[in-house]
Amino acid sequence: MTEGANAVVVTTPLLAHKINSPADIPPQDVRDGITRILALPEGHTRDVMLGSVLTGLLLRGPRLEEVEAAVQAATSLDRSNWDFHQPPEGMRFVGYTGSGKKTFKTINLSTAAALVAATGGAHIAKLGSRSASSKTGSRDFIDLVGATSDTMPHQEMVDITAETGFGFFSIENRVPEFDRRYGGRFQAVHALSLAFPALLSPVTCSAYVYGLSHPAVGASARLLSRLGLSDVTVINSSLGKAVQVDELIPGSTVRACRINAGDEDLTFNDEVRKGASSMPQDLMSVTQHEDPRENVAAAIRVLAGHDTSQARNAVALNAALLMVMSEAAPTVQSGIDTALTIIDAGAGLDTLQQFVRLTGGAPDKLRSLLRTVSPTALLVSPGNKEKAPC
Repeated sequence: MTEGANAVVVTTPLLAHKINSPADIPPQDVRDGITRILALPEGHTRDVMLGSVLTGLLLRGPRLEEVEAAVQAATSLDRSNWDFHQPPEGMRFVGYTGSGKKTFKTINLSTAAALVAATGGAHIAKLGSRSASSKTGSRDFIDLVGATSDTMPHQEMVDITAETGFGFFSIENRVPEFDRRYGGRFQAVHALSLAFPALLSPVTCSAYVYGLSHPAVGASARLLSRLGLSDVTVINSSLGKAVQVDELIPGSTVRACRINAGDEDLTFNDEVRKGASSMPQDLMSVTQHEDPRENVAAAIRVLAGHDTSQARNAVALNAALLMVMSEAAPTVQSGIDTALTIIDAGAGLDTLQQFVRLTGGAPDKLRSLLRTVSPTALLVSPGNKEKAPC
C-alpha cells in the first residue's frame, strides 16, 4: 500500500471522531476530511463515512463555520466548470429551490407557486431536479407537462424567464462529479441540505427563496448569506414536531428567515408567519398522489382555476412570498390577494402554456393533464402545532 493510500486510511476517520467531541472543528479539518471521504473508492465505506459525517455536522449544531466548510468541499468537485448567466439589465430574477426530503409529501406547490408569481409580475428562476424521495420533483413536473429543459442552453432559458416570468434550470447536471458520489444515497436532511441546492443556479439572481425540510431556517439563511447570496429567505413548515416540509403550508407552524445585506428582516419574517396563520389548514388538499401524473395534474388544476379546495391558498401563500422577494408585491398579504385573483382566473395556466411553447415542448401532454383528480388519503398525521421562532 502506498504512503498516499495510507494517509487516506488514517486521516479519513479523524473527522468522524471529531464530530463526537463537543469542541469546534477547524473548518480546514472539515474541508480536508470531506474531500478525502469523497475521494474514497465507490462502496459501502465511502457511503457510510459520508452519511455519518454529514448527519453529524447537522446534529451537533449546526455550527456555521463547519457546515460552510462542508459545502465548500462538496462544491469544489465541479465549481471550476460552472458558467453563470446574467438576466437582462434592470430585471430582478429570484432563484427558487428547496432541500427536498420532506416528511410530508405534497403536490408540486412550489412549481405552481412560481408560475402564479410569474403571472403576477415576478421573474422566477426555478431550480430543480428529479425527485429522490417524492413522486414528482420539479424536474418531473416540467417533463410531465411537456416542456423541454435539458437540451436548452442556459442563455435561452434566461431569455424565456425574462419573457414569461418563469424559467426552469435543472441542477442535476451542475454537479456531475459530486452527484456521482452522492446521488440517490440520502433520504433525510443533513448538513449540506442547509445550503447546497441554493448555490447551484446557472443564472445570477438578485434574491433567493430556499425551502428547507428542517427547522434551522435562521442558520440556513445566515449560511447562505456567508456563501454569497446577499438577499435570501429560507422557509420551513412543521406539522407537529417530527414532520418537516420545505414549502409554506397554511395553518401549520411556519418559519421564515430573511437575511438582506447581512441583516435579518424581522418584519418580513413576521409577515410570512401571519400570512400562513390567517389561512385554514387542509392537508388533504395538498397531499401528493400515488400516481405521478395525478400528482402533477392536481397542481395544474389549481393553475387552471378548477380547484376550489384549500390547495389554492397554499399555492397563493408561496407565490406571495416570491412576489414580495421579486418586488412585484409590497407585502405578503397583498401578494396573497393578487395570487388568489390570478389562480381564480386560471391565468397561471396561460403562463405555463406559454412556457411549454417557448421551450419547443409538447402542448398535448399539458392538455391531457387537465382532468379531475380524486383526493387521496393523507400520508402522515398532521400532529400538533408548535411555536416557531426564526
